[in-house]
Amino acid sequence: MLEAQVRKRLREFDLCIALRVQAGETLAIIGPSGAGKTSVLGLIAGLMAPDEGRIVVGERVLFDSAQRVNLPPEKRHLGYVLQEYALFPHLTVLRNIEYGMEARGMSRDEVARRATETMRMLGITHLAGIRPGRISGGERQRVALARAIAASGDALLLDEPLAALDAQTRQMARGDLRRVIRSVGLPAIFVTHDYVDALAFGDQICVIDRGEVVQMGTQEDLLLRPKAKFVAEFMGVNFLHGTAQQPEDGLCKVLVDGTEVSTTVDQPGEVFLAFSPADVTLSLEPPAGSARNVFPARVTGLLQLGGRIRIDLDAGFPLVAELTPDSVARLHLDIGSQVHASFKATAVEAYR
Repeated sequence: MLEAQVRKRLREFDLCIALRVQAGETLAIIGPSGAGKTSVLGLIAGLMAPDEGRIVVGERVLFDSAQRVNLPPEKRHLGYVLQEYALFPHLTVLRNIEYGMEARGMSRDEVARRATETMRMLGITHLAGIRPGRISGGERQRVALARAIAASGDALLLDEPLAALDAQTRQMARGDLRRVIRSVGLPAIFVTHDYVDALAFGDQICVIDRGEVVQMGTQEDLLLRPKAKFVAEFMGVNFLHGTAQQPEDGLCKVLVDGTEVSTTVDQPGEVFLAFSPADVTLSLEPPAGSARNVFPARVTGLLQLGGRIRIDLDAGFPLVAELTPDSVARLHLDIGSQVHASFKATAVEAYR
C-alpha cells in the first residue's frame, strides 16, 4: 500500500494532499494544467521534498518530516513513467530497460531476468535490439512502462503516459496499458487531464485544483454525485443546480435557470442533478418515446473523443450529449444546428 499525506508550498499555492492506494489499485489524479498533479508524483518519487508530511510504501518510510527521513529517488524503489518517456536514444530497447535496474544496483542475473520477463509481458521482445527512434509511439510507451515495472519494487507512478500518442494509437494503447498495470499488482498513481483516461484506469479518482483535493472517490461517486460543477466538467458529466418542487406521482419538477427538469427526487428544496451525456438523445423532430425531459436545443460545440463525439448544447441551460460519429453524420449536426434533446427522469441522479 502507498500512503502519502504531504504539504508543499509551490510558487502560486500550497499543495496539500492525502491519499492511500492499495496494492493492485490505481488512483487516477485529474485536474487542469498547473493544478499540481505532476508535483504530487514528484514529491512521492523524491524529486521534490515536501515542507512537511509523511510518505510510506508498504513498511518502508520514504519521507517523514518529523523523523527527518528523506530517501533519495534511487532508494525509493518506485517505477516512474514520464509523459515524454525519456528513453535514451543512443541505447537499444533492452539497454533502456536494463538501465534503471543497474542504477538500483541489481545483480547482472537479476537485471537480465527482469528485463526478459517485462519485455515478454508487454510483447516487445522483438524490439530488444532496436533503438527508440526506430519504433512507434505506442511501442516507446511500452518500453518506458517496461523500464518502470522492471526497476520498481513497490509502486508505479505514471505521468500522462498516453499524452504523447495520437488519438488512434491512444485508444488502442489504453486497453493494453490498463491490462498491464493491473497484472503487475502494485499500487499505481496515474496522472491525467483526460476524464476518459481517469475513468478507464482509476479504481479511485482524485480531482485537484490549485493544490487542493476538490473530490476523491470511486467512478460512481464522481459520475453520479459530483460535489461541484468543476468536478462534473472534468468528469464529462451533466451537472445542474435547481430548486425541486413538491413531488407528484413519483416525479418532481426541478426549476433550473427558469426551465423545468423532471426527476425522481422525493422532497422539495435545493438540489443538485447529475446525469451522463450518453443518456441524452438528440433528434431533429420531437421524440415519440417515454422521456419526460424534452428540450429544443442549439448545438454550440462538437469534440471527438475516441469513438464518441461530445456535443455541447444550449437548451436554456448548458447540456452535453455523446453520440457516435455515425449518429452525428446521420443528423447532419454542426455548430448552430437546431435539435431536440431528451433524457429520462430516471436517468437523473438527484442529491443534496
